[in-house]
Amino acid sequence: MPPGQIRAVRIVGEVKVVHSSNPAAIELHNNDALAQGDIVTTAKDSSVVLVFSNGSTINLGQDSRMAVDEFLQDPFSQEVKVSQLTNEPSASHTKLTLTYGELVGNVKKLHGESSFLVQTPVGAAGIRGTTFRLVYRPSGTGQAFFTLSTASGEVIFQGATGAPVPVPANKEVDIQVTVDAAGNVQSTQVTSQDISPEAAQVIEQQVTQAVDSIKDTVFPTTQNAPGGNQPPATPPPPQPPPNTTPGDGQTG
Repeated sequence: MPPGQIRAVRIVGEVKVVHSSNPAAIELHNNDALAQGDIVTTAKDSSVVLVFSNGSTINLGQDSRMAVDEFLQDPFSQEVKVSQLTNEPSASHTKLTLTYGELVGNVKKLHGESSFLVQTPVGAAGIRGTTFRLVYRPSGTGQAFFTLSTASGEVIFQGATGAPVPVPANKEVDIQVTVDAAGNVQSTQVTSQDISPEAAQVIEQQVTQAVDSIKDTVFPTTQNAPGGNQPPATPPPPQPPPNTTPGDGQTG
């Protein structure tokens, strides 16, 4: 399964990226391409929408850091207009890491063999055809705050210890976290409840912004997909000129 395509849109404020091929952070611009191994950071009052060729969007909020650990996708034979998708166009595997900050994600219905995972210092969220919000904010005083809210579909949350916790639509999991000086999680206290009206409003606003920003986002067909773009055939080698005789080629 080859790497998929990712594009940055609707950049607000200061957003930077560290590419896997270059350790220096550079400014991210609208329509810039991203790849596996890239790390995106946002400053205060800044945000960016990342659009994936499987139809998913991630709205990364202010003061956040997220890494694209993996994004693989089977080739697809037709041009993908993201705003028109309800299902992903081909199977894919996505793994992201939210080191700190917040994001709102909208993942189209996945194929059975596909996966979409968002890791955090507290645990991992498995997504399947879902609108969700993740927040992880260390306080700097030995405490951290974690919330996973599901607006549609279902998220399976797997903490560092304990059984997986299903988080269905309109539910959220709040976790009070104790961390050591290095930021490592020491203990957690989990509470499940309904989504608050404030949280629901944030999710709705950010999904609406993402939808508005991707209405013109199109990914081209990928190479080697059935019926897709194929590399041009290698032209045959030039033939040597025919043997000729002087004049009109006729013998005297």
